[in-house]
Amino acid sequence: MVTLIVALTFMAFYLLYGTSKKMAAVGDLGLEKWSAENQKVSQWVSLVLMILSLGLSCHYWGLGSGTFTFFILLMTVASLTLLLAPLRLLNRRFLGLLFSVALFFETFLF
Repeated sequence: MVTLIVALTFMAFYLLYGTSKKMAAVGDLGLEKWSAENQKVSQWVSLVLMILSLGLSCHYWGLGSGTFTFFILLMTVASLTLLLAPLRLLNRRFLGLLFSVALFFETFLF
């Protein structure tokens, strides 16, 4: 559940990041070109994903701590995205490996 919340938050922020004028569309994930061409749709999809992620976070941890955890998670994901995207470290292989390891740890260790 936590991995799903993190993945939804990352996808929502990355879609919003793709609509920014300052972002250099590298095209590592495949969403950059689409989000630059369809800015309004991308912003609405990102908003829906953020609300879904916030709702899942509140359902999993409770109202107060879920909201607090969501905003901490959003700040962390946003910081890592802004640091790693210009270095072209966010590609499908890296993110797939990262979320697979996180899902494995969440399933078998917690």
